Amino acid sequence: MEVDTFIKLNKAFQAEESPGVIYCISMQWFREWEGFVKGKDNEPPGPIDNSKIAVIKGGHVQLKQGADYGQISEETWNYLFTLYSGGPEIAMRQNVIQADLDSPQGERKIEAETRAV
Repeated sequence: MEVDTFIKLNKAFQAEESPGVIYCISMQWFREWEGFVKGKDNEPPGPIDNSKIAVIKGGHVQLKQGADYGQISEETWNYLFTLYSGGPEIAMRQNVIQADLDSPQGERKIEAETRAV
C-alpha cells in the first residue's frame, strides 16, 4: 500500500544522523496526498506542486524563504515523483539546512508516526 511504503522510507530517513541531501515537498500538496492515502479524499492529489515553495536564483531552483514545506529523503522523493510526477525538484545539501534552522517556518522532517493510517 502506498502509505506503508512512504512510512517505511520515511522511518529510514528519520534514522539517518545527517543525510547528505534533503528534498523539500510542499506541505499543501503533502496534506492533499495524506488525505487521499488515508481515505479522507477520493481524488488523488495530482502532480506534486512545489511551485509555491520554490524560487529560481541564478538559474537554479531553491527553496523560498519562509516556505511551508516538509523534508523527505531522496528515496521518498523518487517514490512520490514516480507515482505523481510534478515538481520542481528542490534538493538541499545538509550544510545549507543547518544555516536555516532559525527560519520562522522552520523545516521539519515529516514524522512517520503521525502519518500511520
